[in-house]
Amino acid sequence: MVVKRRRSTVWLLVTGALLAAALGGSYRLMFQMPGSSYRGTPPPLDTRGEALRERLRSHVRELSVAIGERHAWRPKALHAAADYIERAFRDAGLEPRRLPVTTGGRVFHNLEVRLPGRGASDEILVVGAHYDTVRDTPGADDNASGVAVLLELARLLQGAALDRELRLVAFVNEEEPFFASDAMGSLAYARDARAQGDAIVGMISLEMLGYYTDVPGSQAYPPLLDLVYPDRGDFIAFVGNLNARPLVRETIGIFREHAELPSEGLAAPELLRDILRSDHWAFWEAGYPAMMLTDTANFRNPHYHGPSDTWERLDYARMARLTRALAETLERLARG
Repeated sequence: MVVKRRRSTVWLLVTGALLAAALGGSYRLMFQMPGSSYRGTPPPLDTRGEALRERLRSHVRELSVAIGERHAWRPKALHAAADYIERAFRDAGLEPRRLPVTTGGRVFHNLEVRLPGRGASDEILVVGAHYDTVRDTPGADDNASGVAVLLELARLLQGAALDRELRLVAFVNEEEPFFASDAMGSLAYARDARAQGDAIVGMISLEMLGYYTDVPGSQAYPPLLDLVYPDRGDFIAFVGNLNARPLVRETIGIFREHAELPSEGLAAPELLRDILRSDHWAFWEAGYPAMMLTDTANFRNPHYHGPSDTWERLDYARMARLTRALAETLERLARG
């Protein structure tokens, strides 16, 4: 996830005023979501769930330990991460495409697999996760966790009967200083899709999916959102702008039918700048509806963007439950 810039007092006041107005008059538009968040103690993982948990753990360890810090200033590591993702997609029975992204005279790659739609529609769903890190962090949660889920979605959905085409993409260069630049992998991808006239009806960015805690007071928020959402960091968040509200509502509604994990949803004006902080923003720029799925990053995880963002701090059982429910959700979404 892209680094959060320091907020000014004016920005906080404006955001607070906006949210106060929303709480007063537009509560339903921003906060109310279909279905109910999961509550209670989930049953133990079954044999397949245990195997999924171990594969997720293995992906995160490979990316954050064996490869480690991965960005344009460590090009060998960034290429090694791309090679690993390519092999994992192939192991899932899919054939990845490498899509070049030029960065300061070097070429790195987005990696894409396509699960074809079998209906009459040419509509497309995109699910993506960035695989680069900021400097000085192994990036286990940010964003080896998102990549691990992406790779296991490929395994779970390979061969699924879909009406809409589903594209799974690992993006390069989401982090600063590349965010919003021509070298940002997701922005290059979204612009190319728009130029080709691709009918993308929704994009979901997988952004930090592994850090959970049941401790009271462990969850923070931008101004006033703590009046609406729980104070424990035990949930996964579905986040979009107002234009993506139908996508957010449909996605979380289906997810809640299958999930054994709490979930919260938000569709807010872009003046709430924290909702922009991932690859979904690039698709907004290209005119596509898009949303972020996240554990809320620095609003929960004290190891965000630091050397202590390490693999053993993540909750792989919850990640496995998330991945299974998300696979069911995507299969439904891709049926139109």
